[in-house]
Amino acid sequence: MNIKRILASAALILPIAVTFIPSQADAQIRQPIRRHTPVRIIKKPAPIRVYTPVQAKRRILVPGRWVQTNRGRQWIPARYVYR
Repeated sequence: MNIKRILASAALILPIAVTFIPSQADAQIRQPIRRHTPVRIIKKPAPIRVYTPVQAKRRILVPGRWVQTNRGRQWIPARYVYR
């Protein structure tokens, strides 16, 4: 990097950096936040456990399919098989 580029970037960054420095006037304007009511601690509710029957856990989805019959092809819809 050459010196001109360094000076140009410093000239651009310096005014922006100065605006972020807090002054004494800013410190006097800001007042501490007073809460009249105590802060409530919000707890997450316990997860609801749903009872799943053993039969529903063992169900297997048999997808729909075409079956060749003597009259032609026939669609058999999807269903669950319980094992």
